[in-house]
Amino acid sequence: MSGAWNGQRTMDQEFSERFAAYLGASHAYTVDHGSSALFAALQAVGVGFGQEVIVPGLTWVACASAALRLNAVPVLVDVSADTLCMSPAAVEAAITPSTAAILVVHLYSAMADMERLRSIADRHHLPLVEDCAQAHGAIWDGRHAGTLGDVAAFSMQQGKVMTCGEGGALVTSDPAIARRLELLRTDGRRYLAAAPPVGHPDLEERGDIQGFNLCLSEFQSALLLDALERLEEETEQRAAMADLLARRLGELRGVEPIRPHPQNTRRAYYHYAVRFEAEEFAGCSVEQICAALEAELGTWVHPPYRPLDAHPLYRPERYAGLPAALRERADPRRFPLPEAHRQASRTLLFHHSVLLGSEHHINAIAEALAKVQAGAAALRALPRGVRVES
Repeated sequence: MSGAWNGQRTMDQEFSERFAAYLGASHAYTVDHGSSALFAALQAVGVGFGQEVIVPGLTWVACASAALRLNAVPVLVDVSADTLCMSPAAVEAAITPSTAAILVVHLYSAMADMERLRSIADRHHLPLVEDCAQAHGAIWDGRHAGTLGDVAAFSMQQGKVMTCGEGGALVTSDPAIARRLELLRTDGRRYLAAAPPVGHPDLEERGDIQGFNLCLSEFQSALLLDALERLEEETEQRAAMADLLARRLGELRGVEPIRPHPQNTRRAYYHYAVRFEAEEFAGCSVEQICAALEAELGTWVHPPYRPLDAHPLYRPERYAGLPAALRERADPRRFPLPEAHRQASRTLLFHHSVLLGSEHHINAIAEALAKVQAGAAALRALPRGVRVES
């Protein structure tokens, strides 16, 4: 982006068109980060100073901080126990005359209840922004994640199922939103309708909107083209391995997977989430169980994000760009999140890469969890900070 035209169509344009077609959307635009995608999406739907954006209380901090960057107030709402995604009832209860948008996040391996959330958004005349950073390839009732809201933000950060190291994308089928997104990401410029002379810029300066440089490099766009070719096959493999893991874990006491909505007919697995009942693990904490599983498996096992009312990286009062008049309203401690805290204390997460292995690897996960359960009493007795050895 923003360089001299070399006589060939850019990788950026090629990926954007293919990604939009894959999802069944009219427009897609690349950006440099998933956080940039959230920021641009909220700005494109008109979020501004002092307005409120409803955000799930259990998600990555960028979802809330994107609203802060627009001098808007993130309003945190609790999650549904089955999916870990935002509760539609909590969303509806949080709507006020200041609400400007609902930011729904499809978390870990389940989609939020898009039927109810779309209905709530429409009834209150609010834009619905989808955060699909963890939902590449997920499907709700025949439609891809990213096509159910007014605009969607994707992340292609290093750990995601589609990655170019760092990057993101914006998706919409609304022509007015598309026009704003196109200008927002390139300092108010857009691609020329006709090819320029070789060596000249292929962007025209519009200036209709104050934009920012959120461009993705051509090298990263090329990586995404390759990743898109493999996405369907890898999504199907993860789903098959996840089904096998669910069957194996079903043999253990006090262990259950996420329960997606029936309309979420295909799931995308950024992480595989396992919930446990503490009494079946001798009262061990989630941190103790994760450490023991890591020792057994040699792979990363961890709890969910800390709820945003208690997350050390979400500190609106320390954001210099937030006006003093909004600091009290943005205080995350104002928002009760009991279900988010309950689920975060009883959930284990396995990165999606473990689902690209074989049946042998899936069996190893189930066997490791059974071993940890059998030795849970001894594990709980260990002093804090003692390293668990396999």
